[in-house]
Parts: sequence; C-alpha cells; structure tokens
Amino acid sequence: MFGIAASFIMGLMLGFHVVDARDNALMHWIFFKVAKSDPRLFQQSMQAEAKLIRELLSSRGIRYEDLKSSLVPTDDGIQAVFLYDWWGDESWNYAVAFANKYLPVLRKNLRTSMLHGDLHDMRGTMPVEALEAALVSHRPRTINWQTQYAVYFNNLKKSDVASLHEELSHEPRYVGYIDVTFAGAVRNFLAHTLASQWVICGSKIILSHGADDPFVGQDDPVGFALPKYGYEVVSLMDSYFTGFFSYKIEATSAPQAGDDRILNLAAVTGELIDLRASQVFVHPDKLDKYLLREENKLRLMTSIGLRDVTPNELASLVKNRLLQSYIYDLRFAVDGTPLFAVTAEFEKPTGGLTRRLLALKYDRATQLVSLVTMY
Repeated sequence: MFGIAASFIMGLMLGFHVVDARDNALMHWIFFKVAKSDPRLFQQSMQAEAKLIRELLSSRGIRYEDLKSSLVPTDDGIQAVFLYDWWGDESWNYAVAFANKYLPVLRKNLRTSMLHGDLHDMRGTMPVEALEAALVSHRPRTINWQTQYAVYFNNLKKSDVASLHEELSHEPRYVGYIDVTFAGAVRNFLAHTLASQWVICGSKIILSHGADDPFVGQDDPVGFALPKYGYEVVSLMDSYFTGFFSYKIEATSAPQAGDDRILNLAAVTGELIDLRASQVFVHPDKLDKYLLREENKLRLMTSIGLRDVTPNELASLVKNRLLQSYIYDLRFAVDGTPLFAVTAEFEKPTGGLTRRLLALKYDRATQLVSLVTMY
C-alpha cells in the first residue's frame, strides 16, 4: 500500500499556499467526517480539494500558483492595518465608504491578502496603550478605539504604505495606520478580531459570496462596486474561501493553533504530527557546508547573530519558531518529500528586528522535521 501511495505522491501530489484549520470548520469536517479521522485518507481527501480549488480558479482565468505572493508572508513585506472611525458615518455602509477611499490608491499589480473588521474590546483585551504607541497618524487627535474599523494588508511595500497614508490623510475619518509586521500585543489582538476580506492578485479580487452555491461565481454581496476600480470579481463559497484563501495573521496565542498545525501537516504528510512532541533536526553539514559556508547564507546567518550557532542550538530555535507561528507553503519535493515553511523573527546584532523564512521538510523514515534552508 505504501508503495502505491509513494508513487502517487511523487507523480501527482499538489500543494497548498495556506490551509486554514484555525478560523473555520472545513478542515475539521474533512478530517473527522470525510476521512473518518484517518490521516492518510485525510491527505487523499485534501488532494481532491487541491484539485478542485485549482479548477475553480482556472475557470475564472486564475492560476492557483500565482497567488503565492498574496497568501504567503514574505521576508520583506510590510503587514499594516489602516483605521477608519465609523462613529457618525452617514453612508449606508462604512466599509464601502472607506473602500472608496483606498481602492483608487492601490497599485495595479498589487498582490496582497486583506482582512477587516471592527475593533471590538472582547473581555477587556484591547491593548489601548500599545495601539496608541504604534499608531502613525497624520494629525493629533483623541481616538475612540471602540469606534474603529480596521483594514489589514499583508506583503506591502514601503511605497504602498506611504501612498495609502498620504492619500487617506485627506479623509477626515481616517485615523492612521499601524505597522504590525513584527509580533506584539497589537498583532495578537488583530488576529482575534479581524476576518478575511479579499485576496488581490493584480486585476482580480477573490472573495466570499456566502455559504450558498455555486462553488465559484462573480458576486460581490456587500456591493463594493469593485469593477468600477478595474477589478474582476471572482467569488467562492465561504467555506472554500476561508479554508484555502485566508491569510492568518500570525499570533503567539491564536485559538486552535495546535490543531491548525497538526491538520496542515497531515494534509501533506498523511500523518498526525504534534510538533510539541516532535524532534527538529539540523544536520551538522547543513551548517558547516551550507549555511555557514556559502557567501549569501553566511551573510544571512551573520545578520541575525547566528554565525556561531551549533546544530542543536539552531534546531531548538527552529522548533521554538514553529510553535509560535503557523505553517504555510505546503508542497512536495520531486521525490515526494513533504515540504513546508514558517516565518521567524530575529533580533539583529546591530539592533532592530528582521524576518526570515525557514524551509523545512518531514522525513517519513526517521519521523523527523529537518531544516532545509533559511532565506
């Protein structure tokens, strides 16, 4: 049976940019109801879903592979949230009113995931002091944080942030923006508060048209009038949009984060892997003959203070980052080896923080998670 499965993996297996088992029930339903809690059947079921989402997008002229830069965090992309005070807004929908301000500003080749929502103070968890300290505003003002509508973008360039802030500053209800590229109380709060809005891939916008059929359409149920701004709308059934096209804001305390990691890995390995109990391995040659030898990699390792790191120390660091983040870029090597990635933050010896991507693999024979590279 394993020989057949291995042959299938090597020839046909499809990957996922992201799989969201943290914020929706689709993956749990596939695992428990469709696959009957069998991780190998879950892997096969997820392959059927991978094929389906590609077919749905292809029917609207989108290659799934082209969405990677919209759905997967980058090492140099800026994650930022822009705020709009809805109190006293006389429009029929303040989300649409704010969109009318920022949509004309977005560059035409932008690839990003967007989330949005009101900043609700659930159980007194709103980090007001951190919000105040991080806010970049265009003018001094007293802010009512209970009346803020937030729009979050991933993977922006500095020029994107600058142009949005400059243009939005002409809008009296625009409060300012917060850079949440790095971990902190504000980003954790947003991860609990905001919901997926759109995925932008150049001239196409992918969104949810709700729970009803069809699987794919061209509906904009809220009425953002997106074609007016040059966008073609591709709408998906909500469970598929949230399950396969949701950017998960990285948070150190996200609900169901453990289940999310287990089901993500099961989707490509066909095994239930609890990273808390798993060993992460860094081969000594990976350091001595690659990361600390090749010029570009040595420069990278030096820039994050790891020039003198040992294999065991690096393995411990990688495991720590794995348990603090979520997994993405799930795919297969030519020989069928499951590959995946996480984002890690490091303090630079010169001061400040930087992000790096860790590429990892799962070795079925040894049942080890191993470091492939850092970039």
